[in-house]
Amino acid sequence: MLLLSRLLVVCILLYSSYASAIVNIENMRVDSDDKTEGFDGKLALDVSGKNGNTQNRKAGLGGRAQWYAENGTRFAVLNYEYGESSDAKDTDKTFLHFRNIGYLADKSSGVFSREFAWEAFAQLENNEFTRLSLRALLGGGVRWRMLHNAEQTAYLGLGAFRSKEKLESSLLATDAGVSYNNRVNLYLVYKYIIADHARLVNTLYYQPDIDEASDYRLFDQIGLLVDITDNLSLKLSVDVTRDSHPPQLIKKTDTSYNSGLEYRF
Repeated sequence: MLLLSRLLVVCILLYSSYASAIVNIENMRVDSDDKTEGFDGKLALDVSGKNGNTQNRKAGLGGRAQWYAENGTRFAVLNYEYGESSDAKDTDKTFLHFRNIGYLADKSSGVFSREFAWEAFAQLENNEFTRLSLRALLGGGVRWRMLHNAEQTAYLGLGAFRSKEKLESSLLATDAGVSYNNRVNLYLVYKYIIADHARLVNTLYYQPDIDEASDYRLFDQIGLLVDITDNLSLKLSVDVTRDSHPPQLIKKTDTSYNSGLEYRF
């Protein structure tokens, strides 16, 4: 009976909420902080639609594979999102990210600790409806696990990356072409176990340009995961993204409300 009621909640939310694929790296992280070897992953599917006076279809597919070793963790994330409104495409974007996290060994014992780590990452993405045909970046940094207990976990990350961006031409826009940027990458992650089958995750990214601090990108996501079975969860999230210097004809702030299913294996 409990499983049936949870599935009913899933169906209601999937058909009444706007859905999109998740780009946030931390919210796709597999919850296995204490695992030291092996492999696991996640698959996430978001679907929504309307028929009648308003016709709207949206779908997002995301996946993550993660490999564990005593001295570090490596993972890859792939997301794709597509949408149509009144039979006209209004969403089409892809995101690919790879990251290596290396743990530091204690000098006296030689045991690897997860309190401090270094990171290196590479990323590719595009978004047709923000005129972004390519963003490629390469970067690295350090990561500190500030808090870790049975109920709460918090991470603070600091690093930098260099990016290449290509903007498509558009009527009334004059900024098409290729540009290069160097940015600071600062993020804060907080995870809280609300109950045995419910988890809250909030992630904040801040990425100012190294040469011009007024040019920054800000991303905040608060997400709720509610377990339906041991491997399947309902996922709800609210995302706010701000670009202080967006491409011409593009708004500075985007907000989205998302729901979907997440499968862990």
